[in-house]
Amino acid sequence: MQSTRHEEYKPLTDGLPFVLNLDLKRSYFDCGNENNWHDNLEIQLCTDGSGTVILDGQKLPFNKNDIVVVNSNVIHYTGTDTSLTYSCLIVSTDFCRQVGMDPSRLYFEPFIKSGKLVGLFGELTEVYLNYATSCRVAKLNELVLRILIELAEHHALHQAVPEANAKKYQTVKSAICYIRDNYGRKITLDEIAKAVLFDKFALCREFKRLTGQTIVEYLNSYRCIKAIECLSDGNSVVQTATLCGFDNLSFFSKTFKKHIGKLPSDYKK
Repeated sequence: MQSTRHEEYKPLTDGLPFVLNLDLKRSYFDCGNENNWHDNLEIQLCTDGSGTVILDGQKLPFNKNDIVVVNSNVIHYTGTDTSLTYSCLIVSTDFCRQVGMDPSRLYFEPFIKSGKLVGLFGELTEVYLNYATSCRVAKLNELVLRILIELAEHHALHQAVPEANAKKYQTVKSAICYIRDNYGRKITLDEIAKAVLFDKFALCREFKRLTGQTIVEYLNSYRCIKAIECLSDGNSVVQTATLCGFDNLSFFSKTFKKHIGKLPSDYKK
């Protein structure tokens, strides 16, 4: 049975409002065993082979030049019985909201055949790989915006995210929102459970099942992600620890190293 994992994308520091993974390869023997979900809008383009994308239990075919849009907070999995190569564009939720396309409110067609979108994806890939491109960051931002506009003008659905999807993990989403709103101070499991009106033991089970992390693991991971922003804004390591809810500097350094891969002091340098 496949597990489910929630993903939290770290802030980017190179001026790009997206993550672009190119030429991801899957085979019958190498497909992974996790579903995942996240707030961000995700766009997948099949570049070779064939496979299947599962969105909240719905199976979609995935062949060359097919585009699959993974809407915000949709549980998804990409696999194949043969071989598959695809590229994956994950757009920053903040960027989407800044341009008036909040992914939590705007719902796109999950399966698209569009030569124009394939072409825009190709342009994005070409500029992304060429670091010598003049005004590279500006052009990449423009191309992502053009992709979003094409989706919004021609592939938006005039409906809300399916209710079945919302019910499936609304409690866990509420817990995540509560953690995000209160990560800067000491919060307890009892407090979170009370805030989302759910038994704390049941909440722990559902949270682990749908995110792949315990509540404490997620809280510490999110605090580290916010710590990156604080350090990048010029705050000292001590200030950052306090602002992000760590009351012990040693524990902050150890936790940051575990989740980010380096000590806060090294990251600041």
